[in-house]
Amino acid sequence: MKKHTKTIIALIIGVTILIGGVWIINESRYPNVPAFNNHFTRKFLNKDKKVDDGFYEFKSKTGQYTMWFPEEYQLLHENHQQYVRDGNFYERWRASSIKKYKDENQINNIQATFSEARKRRI
Repeated sequence: MKKHTKTIIALIIGVTILIGGVWIINESRYPNVPAFNNHFTRKFLNKDKKVDDGFYEFKSKTGQYTMWFPEEYQLLHENHQQYVRDGNFYERWRASSIKKYKDENQINNIQATFSEARKRRI
């Protein structure tokens, strides 16, 4: 019985180390900037396409547009008012950045709305 317990413990430790190693390798693939530190924001960004100094390509979840997204911003998503999407016709999001300015936190915001009129079928 003791052999089975030791085997199970060794197996759990091995699996934990393996999962931790995969997670560390996966996280190290992303640039070390605020936008990629946020898991929600990184879903919209292309880590391999830095379009200019300080900007990465942002691809909308509607598939209707791409834009330059500042690397120091993060999309807000704590409640349903901060990120809203309705199919491919409507998307609204807010992003913010906190920077130090004269020893105080300065909060900057971006709000974007994409709205395409739905066409009626006759």
